[in-house]
Amino acid sequence: MPSDTAILVVNGLSVRYPSFTLGPLSFAVHGSETVALLGANAAGKTTLLRAITGRLRIRDGEILVSGREPREAPPAWRARIGFAAEKPQADGALRVREWFAFLADCYPTWDTAYQRDLTTRMALDAGERIGALSRGTAVKAAYIAAEAYRPDLLVLDEPTNGLDPVVRLDFLGLLGECFANAPGRALIFSSHLLEDVEALCDRALLLRAGQLVGEIPGERLSEARASGRLTELVADVLRVVP
Repeated sequence: MPSDTAILVVNGLSVRYPSFTLGPLSFAVHGSETVALLGANAAGKTTLLRAITGRLRIRDGEILVSGREPREAPPAWRARIGFAAEKPQADGALRVREWFAFLADCYPTWDTAYQRDLTTRMALDAGERIGALSRGTAVKAAYIAAEAYRPDLLVLDEPTNGLDPVVRLDFLGLLGECFANAPGRALIFSSHLLEDVEALCDRALLLRAGQLVGEIPGERLSEARASGRLTELVADVLRVVP
């Protein structure tokens, strides 16, 4: 159950490009919450995630992670945010274990025992070179690199892309386990796989053309899946004109 502690607060966030504007957006994510971000291609999901993690610095509005604005925080503080995309952000010549060892020196809260446990549970061969990883294996490595220091806010961009169905279900179970009883941590992730969203999230935020057009609680997602209306439900909300 979500706690009363707000891990992420977004107030009036706007990002403007010549042909696209994100926002203004306002929402919050609380401790123990897993929140999905849904939307079509070019809806603004990746832009929003980049802003949340501090990778996108030219923007308007306020973003607070554990009470602090990422743009103004010192580098050491940014260990409170973890981010994983579809592939590791590392030199492809490195072996996975070498990359993990490098990250362990960068993050004071890196938990090597936890990293090894995740590596084992996800059946990841840490001796492989990053450049030679399959898409699914790269997703696993990127996730472990973002999770092993237990950030307050974990941000995942399409986390189950490239995973086979069995591994995907195991991964979703692992994510649920990591955040189920973690009042000081939260997860926000983007996905186009509605079954993954229903299986994991407490609620879903729906983004269309740079605007939040709806929010669906987890219970409603589960009910819609049981009745065979999951895709229809999400499509209905995305059609709503703000």
